[in-house]
Amino acid sequence: MKRNFFLIFSLFIITGVSAQSIDSLLIQGNYQKALEILQNDTQKTVEKYDRIASIYQSTSNYTKAIEYYKKALKISNLAIIKTKLANVYSLAGLPRKAIELYENIVKQDSTNLLAANSLGKLYLSNSKTNKAKEIFSYLKKKDTLNPNYPYQLAVALGRQKKLFEMGDNYLEAYRRDSLHIKSIYRIAKFFKDLKFKDSTMLFIDKGLKIDKNNINFNQMKANALYTSKDYEGSIKHLSRLDSLNYKSVNTYEMFGMSYLKIDKDSLAEVYFKKALDLEPRNSTILYRLASLNYKQKDIKQAKRNLLWSIFSAKPDLYKQYLLMGIINKEESNLKEAIRHFEKSFQNNSNNHKSLYELAITSDAYYKDKKIAYNHYKNYINRFEERDKEMTAFVLSRMKEIKQDYFLEGEIVD
Repeated sequence: MKRNFFLIFSLFIITGVSAQSIDSLLIQGNYQKALEILQNDTQKTVEKYDRIASIYQSTSNYTKAIEYYKKALKISNLAIIKTKLANVYSLAGLPRKAIELYENIVKQDSTNLLAANSLGKLYLSNSKTNKAKEIFSYLKKKDTLNPNYPYQLAVALGRQKKLFEMGDNYLEAYRRDSLHIKSIYRIAKFFKDLKFKDSTMLFIDKGLKIDKNNINFNQMKANALYTSKDYEGSIKHLSRLDSLNYKSVNTYEMFGMSYLKIDKDSLAEVYFKKALDLEPRNSTILYRLASLNYKQKDIKQAKRNLLWSIFSAKPDLYKQYLLMGIINKEESNLKEAIRHFEKSFQNNSNNHKSLYELAITSDAYYKDKKIAYNHYKNYINRFEERDKEMTAFVLSRMKEIKQDYFLEGEIVD
C-alpha cells in the first residue's frame, strides 16, 4: 500500500532532475531541451517516463508517447498510466488498442468513471452501439447529476432506432442541466420529427436564449418560421446566420424564397446568386433564378438560366444505385458494391452517404488502403459538417491508415 502511494505521489516529481527547470523550459516552448535533460537522466522511473511521454503527447508525437508510457507500465502497472496510454492510442487513431486498454482498466476498477466514460465514447465512435448503451446506462445510475451520461445514452439509443427511449434520455439530460445545449438541440429535433410544433419552438427558443448566435438553432428557427409563412421572421434568423459567415446553398435558397414571398425581388436575386456561387450547376436554383428573370421580363437571361438548369439536371437515380450497392455489400459482393456506390456518387455528387459507403467499402475490399484514404479525404473536404458521427469515424480511420503506413516507413497525406 505504501509502495503504491509512493508511486502515485512520485508522478508529480522528477527524481534527479529539477522539475522546476523542466517546467521553465516547457513554458518557454523549448520542449526539445526538456526532453534532452530527461533522457540524459540515467534513472529508470515511472515519473521520468511519464513526463517524457506527456511532452511527446503534447507535441502530437503519439508514437513516442506510446513508447514511453509502455516503459512506465513495465515498472509499475498503475491505472493512471494505463489511462494516459489509452488516451494516446485514441488520439493516434488506434481505437481498438484504446478500447482494449480501457476495458482492462474498468474491469479492474468499476469505480473509475472517467475511464468508463472514455470507453463509452470510443464504443459510440466505433459503432459498438450495444456496448455503448450498457456502459452509459451504468454511468447514468452511478452519477445521477451528470447530464453527459443520459445524453450519450440517448445517442446510442438513437442509433438503435429506439426513438422514444432516446427522447426520454435527452429530456433527462436537460432535467439534470437546463443549460446543456447539445441536449436542448436534440430535443428540438426530436419534437420536430414528431411534428410537435409548439414543443419544437419552445426548445429552439431555449437554445437561442442561451446562445443567440448558435448556428443550429438559428437554422431551425428560420426553417420553422418559413414553414409557418412568417417570412420576415425567417429572414431575421437567416440574416444572423449570414452575419456569422455561415454559407450554404439551402440557407441562401431559403433567403431568396423568403424575399420573393414579400415581393423583394432584387434581394431574392442576390441570394439566389450567392447560392450559385457555392454550387454553380444547381438545377433548382438555376430554375428559380430563371423564373425570377421571367418575372422581371429579362427573357434572354431567363432562357440562359433555363438552359443551364436543363443541362445540369440529372435523372434522380442515385438512391437506386446507393441501395443496390448496400445490397451487394450485405451479400459480400464488394466489387459490385463499389461499382454501384461510384455510380450513385457520380449521379449526385452532393450525396454524402454515397461517398461514405464508397470509402468504407473500398477500405474493406482493397489491400491498398490509399484508395480508401483518398475517398475519406474527399469526404472530409466536401462533407465534414454533414454528419458528425460519420465524420468522426472517417477521421479516426484516416489516422489509423496514416499510422499503419508510417510504421512501414511511408507517409500518406
